Amino acid sequence: MPAPVGNLRATGVALVIGSACCFGTLGVFGKLAYRLGLTTPQLLSYRFGLAAILLWVAAMILRQGLPPRRSLVGLALMGGAGYVGQSGSYFSALHFIPASTNALLLYTFPVVVTLLATVLFHEPLGWLKLGAVGLAFLGTVLVVEAQLRAAAPIGIALGLGSAAFYSGYILYGSRLLPGLPPVSATAMIMTSAAVVWTAYATINGQLAVDWTPPRLLLIASFAVVGTTIPVLTFILGLRLLGPSRAAILSTFEPASTVLLAVIILGESANPIQYVGGALILASVVLLEGPGWRASRVLAQAARE
Repeated sequence: MPAPVGNLRATGVALVIGSACCFGTLGVFGKLAYRLGLTTPQLLSYRFGLAAILLWVAAMILRQGLPPRRSLVGLALMGGAGYVGQSGSYFSALHFIPASTNALLLYTFPVVVTLLATVLFHEPLGWLKLGAVGLAFLGTVLVVEAQLRAAAPIGIALGLGSAAFYSGYILYGSRLLPGLPPVSATAMIMTSAAVVWTAYATINGQLAVDWTPPRLLLIASFAVVGTTIPVLTFILGLRLLGPSRAAILSTFEPASTVLLAVIILGESANPIQYVGGALILASVVLLEGPGWRASRVLAQAARE
């Protein structure tokens, strides 16, 4: 007997919110990794390497074949350029700004996607989108202004840079990913990112890690809880909910980062930052139109 529609929808909601909360751990894990003496290349080399292995195993279990040959170069570019640039900027920013601020800055990417889609693909920019852009701009100003008094501007620049890289990743993915098997395509993206980060870490003499139980546990959690599980649960939730609800529910990610940063890292933010963050998230919800929604969900299913 098939499960009731309400139960399936509730399961989908739980999967997507769970995915967002898992992705929300990344900034917190990054801060903890730096406290343990790990470097960004070490962290990302092992994160992507382990996640790629786990996703290839998942693809085999789900009997998803390899992506078509015509897509392999594009997937390699998504991972080896877009995802490497985004992750490098995001985790480098954590050296200078709080994890909560970094998460909110990353979530300015919908505005960048909207503006680039208007310029590059001639998507119409109506009053609703203009209003969303204005909200996001005001929210970003409030978040950044509060941090500029205490943080190095380079941290803000890197946080916004991660949003720019992720925007390019989404726009490119929206053209490449339709019709591809999502888990194996994601595994290919992760593999490409792992190759680039491992090569970079090796060249700079940072691949070797003095393994201790806390470092081992952190990197394993980083790859499993912060990467593999949220990718798979988002894909499953997307199938149950459809792109509209899945995209909106995924905005729980920065909220979960802020909450975890307060609880685990002891971070604090002034009320102005919270207002700015709320404006940024409101702009995301306004931007959930059909064109943007499709672009975002396709790339999110093969994400971070």
